[in-house]
Amino acid sequence: MQKKLICLAKILIISLILFIFIIPLNILKAETYEEFLSNHKFENINMKPGTQKAVYLTEYSIADIKKRKEIYELVSNTELNSIVFDVKDDSGSIGYDSNIELAGESGAEKNYYNIDAVLREMKSKGIYSIARFVVFKDNILPRFRPDVAIKDIRTGNPLYSEGSYWPDIYCEEVWDYYIDIIKELAEKGVNEIQFDYIRAPAKGNIAYADYTYNTADNDKVWAITNFLKKVKEAIRQYNIKISADVFGWTFIVNNDQGIGQMLEEIAPYLDYIYPMPYPSHYSTNFLGYELPEAHPYEVVSYTLNKGLARIDNTGCIVVPWIQAFSLKVKYTEKEIISQIQAAEDLGIEGFLFWNAANKYETVEKVLNARENEREFDY
Repeated sequence: MQKKLICLAKILIISLILFIFIIPLNILKAETYEEFLSNHKFENINMKPGTQKAVYLTEYSIADIKKRKEIYELVSNTELNSIVFDVKDDSGSIGYDSNIELAGESGAEKNYYNIDAVLREMKSKGIYSIARFVVFKDNILPRFRPDVAIKDIRTGNPLYSEGSYWPDIYCEEVWDYYIDIIKELAEKGVNEIQFDYIRAPAKGNIAYADYTYNTADNDKVWAITNFLKKVKEAIRQYNIKISADVFGWTFIVNNDQGIGQMLEEIAPYLDYIYPMPYPSHYSTNFLGYELPEAHPYEVVSYTLNKGLARIDNTGCIVVPWIQAFSLKVKYTEKEIISQIQAAEDLGIEGFLFWNAANKYETVEKVLNARENEREFDY
């Protein structure tokens, strides 16, 4: 009898240890992220148009809970109010679980992250969601459907240029496929679709490009503009904004650079336009500077000022991308602040930070410095 009681006592002790220590630890581990979401309260954003302030995240970063938590904290503690994240990236991959048939058949759908969960998180924190949608650089669709690709006149096969294959910018079947994805994203509650690579290829094998769907011999501006026009009509019933990334040079020159980006033509179909006036991307002697990257304020100010004058009456709002990376010049807080200042001196209130590796330590220092400066001013 005594042995049975001792055995029963051991079982009770072991069970108690499991209940007190192991089970709660597992529960806490499962609840850590949810606790973070509930403990860091953001005010719901009634955002004034053009005041979006964001960092960019790849589909891999947005899929990483730890990274999302890091960025949510950054937004919570700074003036940031938005996040740009990949839904369709430069490779043609669709990062979430899409219900569009062609996305699955072509192998584009990768399901890296649960977009519904991500959007719930953002909305609960009042974060404005900007879905980056790479349009006409797509390494997947042209290989699955060679008939809708830009052709190489030498072979008749899909053209390979800028490290990728490209759908034909004149092909309305491609437009419709993309519009189906856009509608899906709108229905899920994305606040804004941001088009990137909304252009024809700019370099590489472009001399051999054959646009077989251009049967009416229209220019490339016609293709890009009519795609945007069709998108605008298709999403009229949804509460969603449409925007586009363009080269900084698009703001400066009065032609389409051979890629279809003509500022005055595309702006009327966009709510926002995001120029990329990265000082590192300007050639030697631009504005007389041997190394334009070393003069961020002057380069950004000149670029934005040229574009603002050209679309002043379109209703399209300019918000620039800010170079948050280094090439020939190491970009510290000083260079990043100079770019923001150039935009703000022109009356522009928003900005987006681009760092392809999604490393924003320097950006965080910049934002903290701006916050400290505002507190000092008060």
